[in-house]
Amino acid sequence: RALPGLIAASVEAACANLTPAQVSAAHGVEDSLSFNRRFHMKDGTVGWNPGRLNPNILRPAGPIDPDVPVIHFVSAEGAPLAMYVNFAMHLDTVGGTEISADYPYTLGKLLGELRPGMLTVFTLGTAGDLNHIDVRWGAQTHGHVEAARIGTVLAGAVTKTFPQLAAVGAAPLQCRSALVALPLPEIAPDAVEKARATIARQGGAGDKPAFLEIVDAYKTIDVVERAGKPLEAEVQVVTLGDELAWVALPGEVFVELGLAIKRASPFAHTIVVELANGSIGYVPTRHAWPQGNYEVVSARCGPGSGEMLCEAASALLREAHAAAVRAAAK
Repeated sequence: RALPGLIAASVEAACANLTPAQVSAAHGVEDSLSFNRRFHMKDGTVGWNPGRLNPNILRPAGPIDPDVPVIHFVSAEGAPLAMYVNFAMHLDTVGGTEISADYPYTLGKLLGELRPGMLTVFTLGTAGDLNHIDVRWGAQTHGHVEAARIGTVLAGAVTKTFPQLAAVGAAPLQCRSALVALPLPEIAPDAVEKARATIARQGGAGDKPAFLEIVDAYKTIDVVERAGKPLEAEVQVVTLGDELAWVALPGEVFVELGLAIKRASPFAHTIVVELANGSIGYVPTRHAWPQGNYEVVSARCGPGSGEMLCEAASALLREAHAAAVRAAAK
């Protein structure tokens, strides 16, 4: 009940603290932290988190995104105000039942020590099929220790961009959005009865259902209860001039989709953020659907949904860039 008032107070405080700022941007690279968690296996299947040093792994089923976009905000006098960092990797390093800031905690702590008084803002790139587990490293730590290690390495990648930070010219801010009606996955006629039986077994005294059975059961119920109504997803684009753009997508989006948006963008700096403006579950690529496993089994949207989000984002980016170019020419 207190949340709406707190949000309003935050907006009021932000407006009261508006101050002129200079913006600069750079892109770092960090390719040693994130890993695609889907793998082609020797038996012809695609595995999900198949375990460290698993001899049946052939190769990753997809890429990673090593991009580390950095946006720096300083006052008119040059004092550090804020640093925005984006990186594509699941925030599941700590694990367990604790509430944790995970590796962004260490990232913000270290950057704040380097530039006292500066706020670090972290957002997640498209990491639906990415996490921190290196299957080649049998002795990899976990929990808070691993989160701190990852945050430290990522902070290093951010600091390496400092000499490359280039000013972003003063220009109008644009905000655009589009609602995309995503299709639902097909549900077999007998799936609902099976799903309810699986859920009942989960709480019963007998044999417990397997993990993917449980995931599929809850997905089935969720989809059927929509009674055919498409899943509504908001795609949002925020731009600064004709150089800097943010794309916000709901759900946990496969990395190839974020990479495709970046490649198609006319902006020099394009930052793609997932888990924004709603939670719609996993959004796999079209080619991942036949491969199955966790993300596909649990997806509440149907095949092609991810590509629909890409198309909507790319159209908004083109519109925003054209408008920014026209404004600059006047």
